[in-house]
Amino acid sequence: MTLNSSGANHDRIWLCMGDSNRTRILSRALAKGQGMVVYMGPTLDREGPIGLILADDAHAPRIAEAKQNAAACQKSLLVTANGARAAAADIHLDHDTDAGTLSNAIDGLRGYRDYEVALGRNSDLRVGAITSLNSGEFSVRTLDDARDVATFIAQGCPRTCQVAVGIYVLLANAIEHGNLEISSTEKAKAMAEGKWRRMIVKRQGENEYARRRVRVKFQRGGRVISLVIQDDGPGIDAETAEMANPTGKGYRAKGIKMAKTLGFSQVSYLGVGNIVEATILLTQAKNANDKMAFGR
Repeated sequence: MTLNSSGANHDRIWLCMGDSNRTRILSRALAKGQGMVVYMGPTLDREGPIGLILADDAHAPRIAEAKQNAAACQKSLLVTANGARAAAADIHLDHDTDAGTLSNAIDGLRGYRDYEVALGRNSDLRVGAITSLNSGEFSVRTLDDARDVATFIAQGCPRTCQVAVGIYVLLANAIEHGNLEISSTEKAKAMAEGKWRRMIVKRQGENEYARRRVRVKFQRGGRVISLVIQDDGPGIDAETAEMANPTGKGYRAKGIKMAKTLGFSQVSYLGVGNIVEATILLTQAKNANDKMAFGR
């Protein structure tokens, strides 16, 4: 089944997951809210080249199959409960990741892929000045701003694709749930109705939220890159939230678990929960999954 939208072929996504409420919400959000052509089904889509594929464990082999009909710089995301399968995809998230987080990860992955497509053959240009930047500050307001900053910073990091998506997800969370004070329930409802992007634009235009920004501080050390992300929202009592759910399934535990699959070695929520500190370990050697290695 294909959900039509105004998206071009390079925005075609193969959503290859078991039927669930999460899958249905995600498909509507991608087709109606993000202008993508969404193909759903267990067999390879031949109607147009596939730019992105999202699969679960039951459909993990489809990631390799999708390469038979790949658009330029095709990217893949695996939702998995089996860590051994993680290498099959460009990025992976835990099997119980909610639709809202999956949507942000796809948006970040799509932005990174757009960057690679635009870069074309000049892959060496991706490093640029960022590897010489020891510290810096950025300010973002919109999701487009967040995508640009995430992609830029990731060029100076190992596991570039994963880190770009990880930074974007953290920034998107700060904008949506911090600055705009949108709850996960509100987001899921708006996504299901295909109104998510319109909801963000509308709220950003309201006087109460119009001037709020997310600030990002970047610091490079000899072995670690540190990012501090702070939004202008009221925050939450992070300590109380964690203590209220000590089983490892609470607000911070889920965020930390997700971030560690997206290139971060450590993630901490500070203050009233409106500050996130994340660190990325620097490596000195190339590996098969890291085109932008250090020390070359």
